[in-house]
Amino acid sequence: MSMSAGGSKKGAQSDINVTPLVDVCLVLLIIFMVMLPKNVPELSVKVPPESKTRQKPQPESENLVIGLTKDGAITLNRTPVEKSNLKDTLENQLKFRDKKVIFVNFDDDAVYGVAVEVLDIAKHSGADVLGIMKNKDKPTPDTLRQKT
Repeated sequence: MSMSAGGSKKGAQSDINVTPLVDVCLVLLIIFMVMLPKNVPELSVKVPPESKTRQKPQPESENLVIGLTKDGAITLNRTPVEKSNLKDTLENQLKFRDKKVIFVNFDDDAVYGVAVEVLDIAKHSGADVLGIMKNKDKPTPDTLRQKT
């Protein structure tokens, strides 16, 4: 390795000395690695105490299913219900449930406006989740199938 006295090259030398840059980057990396675990926010969670009495889980047959026929007849778990009484009936059914879920099983030929009204009634009666059911014996329409 030879050193030049600068006589042969004219002007400023544009080579960057990389060693100090690498040293500074490594020091910064070490500092951030050491400080990172201290900056992680801690979330305190209050867990309710364990209950001595266990509640009986509700069987699957007790799901609330609202049906709507093409004639506009409304059913709740296959029991006919008037639209005027539907909100009160749903509120009474949902009052003591942990999971406020209502499933809807409408006929394909049901009137759209009535279906929307029934969904609004179900939502305003306290349902958190509205699920849509499909009959197993009916095929899925071509417009809903995924194209491969």
